[in-house]
Amino acid sequence: GGGILASALMGGSEVTVYPKHREPNVNATFIAKKDPQPNDLAYEIMTLEAEGERQVSASGTEQVTTQAAGNIFIYNAQQKDPMRLVTNTRFESQDGLIYKIKDSAIIPGYTMDASGNKIPGMTTAQVYADQPGEKYNIAPSKFTVPGLKGQPEFSTIYAESKETFTGGFDGKKFIIADAELQTAQQSLRTELRDSLLGRIDAEKPAGFVVFKDAVTFTYESLPSGPYGDNLATIKEKGYLRIPLFKDENFAEFIAQASVPGYEGKPVRIADYNVFSFKYTTATTSSSDISNETSLSFALTGKPQIIWTYDADKLKADLANKNKTALTSVLGAYPAIEKANAVLKPFWRTKFPTTLNEIKISEVVATSS
Repeated sequence: GGGILASALMGGSEVTVYPKHREPNVNATFIAKKDPQPNDLAYEIMTLEAEGERQVSASGTEQVTTQAAGNIFIYNAQQKDPMRLVTNTRFESQDGLIYKIKDSAIIPGYTMDASGNKIPGMTTAQVYADQPGEKYNIAPSKFTVPGLKGQPEFSTIYAESKETFTGGFDGKKFIIADAELQTAQQSLRTELRDSLLGRIDAEKPAGFVVFKDAVTFTYESLPSGPYGDNLATIKEKGYLRIPLFKDENFAEFIAQASVPGYEGKPVRIADYNVFSFKYTTATTSSSDISNETSLSFALTGKPQIIWTYDADKLKADLANKNKTALTSVLGAYPAIEKANAVLKPFWRTKFPTTLNEIKISEVVATSS
């Protein structure tokens, strides 16, 4: 009697699932889009920032005047034909500050999507401040074209920036020997780089995948300050940017590109560390990729692509059914190649009614 009671208390069922999987050899170049169309690979940019400082010898000060600069995205919602903006076309920020484009720019015409919505044409351009000074180092902003005031184009030709403008200064700076400055900057930037790299895993949003080789770095030299007699404090700001890919979307994109006969069903990739990631353009790693509308990269590796299924639904479908019903239940789960079940105690012929008593474990075979 005690044995029967113990066996009953330890009862339940364990279902071992063997999901469908493939291990293709991936060796191809891909393009990810910031604003994707159907079947495109989408990405977002994660930006991390850090600042640091060093003390160096200074031999005096000098007057410096520099103009802030940055990149803007210019939009054309006015016409379907491209529009050309001449060199030095002015753009006005929300605070009334004036910037000019360095080179002429051609903005593509707008298009219409399947729902009849207007999609403005867009191009990027570098701008510089009309005057020197730190007040032009503005945060991301919206811009209008003051030369179009009073015309219909004033509200349909516009721009925005997505990163802080930098470089604007009007005042005295410390005179520092080039060799010492470069050594201190390099040491400081290496320190900032290591610090930023250490934050990726902790600050990456859930549900997204990143590739460490996809990381990019840019740096900004901040105004120096005094530090006792004949010393100055140099300051550097580092920016880490890395593309984020939504886990499930990336897995499906790779399956579509590498698995013959793939029908678009939900899949996952077991381990992204099997991939080797490399930008197709060498300078991308030291550029501000937030200004790009697409990223081109080479990806190599042999991932394990596993078809996914709803384990909770499978439990519900099995609950209180005879063990012999397992095969028919699996017919509704094309992601599962096979499964077997063990019921406890051994004389039990039905799966438990309580879902918590149905345990599902997964086995994925590894190809040699």
